[in-house]
Amino acid sequence: MRILKNLLLSALVSTPLVAQEKPNILFIFCDDLGYGDVGVFWQNQRKEANKPDQPWFSTPHIDQMAAEGMLLHAHYCAAPVCAPSRASLFMGRHQGNAPIRDNQFDKVMPNQPTLGTTLKQAGYHTALIGKWGLQGKGKNSTEWPSYPTKRGFDYFLGGVRHRDGHEHYPYDQIHFKNKRTEIWEQDNEISEGLKGCYTTDLFTAATKKWLVDHKKESSDKPFFLFLSYDTPHAATQIATSPYPKGYGVKGGVQWIGKKGRMINTANNSPDNYIHPDYADKMYDHDSDPSTPLVPWTNVSKRYASSIRRIDNSVQDIIQTLKDLGMDENTLIVFTSDHGPSKESYIKENLQPGFFDSFGPFTGIKRDCWEGGIRPGAIVRWPKAIKAGSETELPSQMNDWMATFCDAAGTPIPAIADGTSLIPSLTGKGEQEPSTIYVEYTVGGGTPKYAEFPKSRQGAKRGQMQVVREGKLKAIRYNTTKPDTPFMVFDVTKDPREENNLAGKPGIPSQEHWIKAVSRLHGVEKSAKRPYDKLAVAALDITKTTPGVTKKASDKQYAYAYRLTDAKTTTAGDLSISETKGNIEFSGYLKVEKDGSYGFEFAEGVNGVLRIHDILTLDTDSPEPAHATNSLKLTAGYHPFTLTVRANGKATKAPLLWKAPGADKAVAITAASLSH
Repeated sequence: MRILKNLLLSALVSTPLVAQEKPNILFIFCDDLGYGDVGVFWQNQRKEANKPDQPWFSTPHIDQMAAEGMLLHAHYCAAPVCAPSRASLFMGRHQGNAPIRDNQFDKVMPNQPTLGTTLKQAGYHTALIGKWGLQGKGKNSTEWPSYPTKRGFDYFLGGVRHRDGHEHYPYDQIHFKNKRTEIWEQDNEISEGLKGCYTTDLFTAATKKWLVDHKKESSDKPFFLFLSYDTPHAATQIATSPYPKGYGVKGGVQWIGKKGRMINTANNSPDNYIHPDYADKMYDHDSDPSTPLVPWTNVSKRYASSIRRIDNSVQDIIQTLKDLGMDENTLIVFTSDHGPSKESYIKENLQPGFFDSFGPFTGIKRDCWEGGIRPGAIVRWPKAIKAGSETELPSQMNDWMATFCDAAGTPIPAIADGTSLIPSLTGKGEQEPSTIYVEYTVGGGTPKYAEFPKSRQGAKRGQMQVVREGKLKAIRYNTTKPDTPFMVFDVTKDPREENNLAGKPGIPSQEHWIKAVSRLHGVEKSAKRPYDKLAVAALDITKTTPGVTKKASDKQYAYAYRLTDAKTTTAGDLSISETKGNIEFSGYLKVEKDGSYGFEFAEGVNGVLRIHDILTLDTDSPEPAHATNSLKLTAGYHPFTLTVRANGKATKAPLLWKAPGADKAVAITAASLSH
């Protein structure tokens, strides 16, 4: 899909670096925070309604961040659970091309371009503080193959394993009794010194300390800091005490650095502090005005308090940036990995409907309804983003790699899927549409919450798949075969997905949606799908021009990259001259008959091949990328982009294919190429 957009919009789309000075980048990522858990997205509406049966809480500082930046109402995660969502974010690839899918927690993230490596190569000082969960097998920082410092981060402090993110008191073990939770700093496991440390405070204090140290020691470099909170995840643990007075370098939470007193809020009262705004809250529990109001449940007070702690932390960090003189040119993103959760392993579990944590949507974590995959986002960048701006344009987490590379003035890896959001954020340039695509499988069903449409309550999940085009979202649950029909919703008018438009006049047909997803899904053997053997549909075009478009640059980077602003020429074939740099060919492959086609690069060619929006070949990464290598194609025209990192050797036939029934792969000749 992105390839076709590039072909159609190449004359219009331009995403120049907005600021001559590279911006600092701070990404604040929450765990299980729903769209409805943020004041400006939903809680403030409940406050204004002031109904006794609709309890609400506040996020005043996050709301202030939004007032100073932009609200992205239609920002989607890549998957409705943490591991695949985070992997797609870090690698810039949607779930049709990602190597980590479904519930593949703790799976190794291959050594391919990441947010860390691309920005580090662009001269950034990089750090990751908080939850990881993408490390691979091993027991320590030496053994884990994809430990954060091996994936582009200069500094790491946080929980490495998936389960470590479920415990918010690593030393005190409030949630995991007698099960060791680990926190690592670089190559040292430090949990023994974290008595009384609540992870929201711990990660905030570590972030502030890192920012101060960066200013002292690396001020000549811009920074990329990924702050990955493991709250308000369903354990709903809370802090030890009120938030310390003041914010910034001299106030708020502080890093002390002493064993047993690592931060200034560490004390002997873990999991204790209910925010006073919620301590005595009452609500109408039975929608009967004749009965008295009752106190909020304990778990609801804890949940609101945990989110308020994040809210305080956001302000503390922003004030720190101001104190250090780094605020004006720091691009801050605030979002969550997916929708709100209800976990079977938590005894006292908050019902997401208590606060409508799913907002105006249907679904929660593990659902592909809007409530599970649409957390929204807030972006603040005083130097470039107009205060108080908003957008309803759809975007997805895999867009951030392209966005950050664009802001940093460094090329976007050819292996990445997303599109830069810089035009939308700044109001400058033409915004290329994002690709919104999700696939995920899990057991169980959508909760039977009264807030959800009856037709969606208890919906069997199974294999789920989503694609959005404009206002329309096509979704199928419990997919058992390639042609399982899609439901279609106008999610701008029907956010709860009640009115299925499939088959209605003016709505694209089932054939349209099945063709659309066929052009986005690459097979991952570890996450089998019932549509793995679905043929990739050719485009509905009949007339093209011989030859391909070609772009070239003599700039050399550690990865093959997109050429967005290079001069476009026309070439008759895919031959490469004796040059060094980066070459990009794009156009259409003409397939004569239906069947399975194998693709391979000539020996010594470092490159990336994308057909439609499917990552088909990659020989450019340090480790083999997830790539399909062969595709079942229907007869007709298939858009492609071939990006080669030229090494100075001439090659007449860099790309070969093996047609159905052929004995061997042969060079793709001019007869099969057009644009």
